[in-house]
Amino acid sequence: MAIQYLNTVDLNQNQLNQAVIQNVATDPATGVVGQIIFNTSADTLKQYVADTQNPPVPASPTPGWIEVGATSAVESIDTTNGTFINLTPTARTTGNVVITADLSASGTADATTFLRGDNAWAVVDNYVSWTLDGDSGTPESVSSGETVDIAGGLKITTDIAANRTLNIVHDLQAQTDTTSTGSPAYGGTFTTVDSVTRDTTGHVTGINVKTITLPASDDTTYDLTSKANASSGADIDLTGSDGTVDTVTLIGTAGEIDVAQSATAGTIVISQPEDVTIGNDLQVDNDATVDGNLTVVGTGDFTGEVTVPTATAGTSAPNLAQVELLVAGVGVFKGGYNASTDPGVPIISGASNIALDQGDYYVVTNDGDITFSDTTVSVEVGDFIFAAAAITASSDPAPTEYTFVIADADIAGAGATDGATEKGVAGFDSASFTVSSTGWVQLKPQSNPYGAKQDLNNTAPCSRAESGGLTTFTIDLTDASLFGTSALASNVKAEITQIAAPYETVYADVARSGSGTISFAFTGSVASDVYAALLVYV
Repeated sequence: MAIQYLNTVDLNQNQLNQAVIQNVATDPATGVVGQIIFNTSADTLKQYVADTQNPPVPASPTPGWIEVGATSAVESIDTTNGTFINLTPTARTTGNVVITADLSASGTADATTFLRGDNAWAVVDNYVSWTLDGDSGTPESVSSGETVDIAGGLKITTDIAANRTLNIVHDLQAQTDTTSTGSPAYGGTFTTVDSVTRDTTGHVTGINVKTITLPASDDTTYDLTSKANASSGADIDLTGSDGTVDTVTLIGTAGEIDVAQSATAGTIVISQPEDVTIGNDLQVDNDATVDGNLTVVGTGDFTGEVTVPTATAGTSAPNLAQVELLVAGVGVFKGGYNASTDPGVPIISGASNIALDQGDYYVVTNDGDITFSDTTVSVEVGDFIFAAAAITASSDPAPTEYTFVIADADIAGAGATDGATEKGVAGFDSASFTVSSTGWVQLKPQSNPYGAKQDLNNTAPCSRAESGGLTTFTIDLTDASLFGTSALASNVKAEITQIAAPYETVYADVARSGSGTISFAFTGSVASDVYAALLVYV
């Protein structure tokens, strides 16, 4: 039995040697466009086309079988609407083209003729006459060959430019400006242009000249008199020589600046209040003494040291001596410790050890051994090393002066043997393993860990879609019923078989995603539950 290929077979431009086209005694009742057969009765190679009519008739196509390489001929052309007529399948091999209308135009074509709507050549009339008229004057007739002169007039000039262009230009206006100077005294006069009148074309039609008389005098004097203003500071009266009085009020800012009238006439006192509020920044370049309380609402910056007394209240700031006394003996993180070299870095053993306070500690960053005078201590990444007491520099401390906290935070590794494999922290896939509260790991029973059979349908974990003439079935390999969440499509082999007997293997396009899905594409419309995929995880 023939192997079923359910979509296109691409030979990648390789030769198909010794192939035989399907032999049939009679043409099949139907086919698909492009299908070929060999009719043994007619001894002819045939192809299936969408429309056997020539040219094709989209409104009523007639699909069928025609001989491969058959030619078609046009029997006649209808010139009334430009369509081909009298075309039959037999016309593909016989018949001549017949023109049923004369397409030539009558007359002779030359530079002075044109083709009229009745398909005849006509001559252009040689005589043209038109009338030149204007806003005034007597109209003039202009005949073919006569020239019209467009002359300039008042303030207007005309000239002919290239490309049959007529320029009509307004003449430039000549203007001469004069200047004058003057220094009129009090009561003197001078003239100025007050307004200019122009018409709608922009021409100046008149101007208005105005005479300006200066005042007889501009001398005004003021007397300044200060007086008290109990509610808002102090007032200053400005009394002009003309008797007018204007008052200027000086007002302070509450809590920042006081303004008041003094006992001395004409004197205003500007000072700070006893309690001063500074709304923004305050910079003190020299010494400052505050007898009362000082409240800083925002932040303060000090470029020098600030002397703070010994604090006695819980809300008071301590001085440096108090802080040093409080933190004495409290351990400090000193950084990482590299045990991969001998001695380690920094040096905490041997005659060249560094000094440490009680509680100081390191965190091991590299595995290794610490060599003491009487023993060796092995440490791993993540372990803690604490100074159990104050250790003097270059004192060759014993290992008992340190406390070693083994963290056991290694990441588990993989190896060929037990001894060569790093033990440590690891996680396990719950789909395949169980882990007890004591850390005992066991592999779950696997009913079919390496192979699975999945019907191609539209039920999870399989989905079906039709598009572009193809039917595509997509399987989610990460489904718990198949290979679990860690499954990769690139590691899965697939074979497609019929669901029912004889369970033949068929062939379609198989595509794998970069994650956990695999798809099978078939040409045409393929129903669900006709084929199944046999899957093997490698």
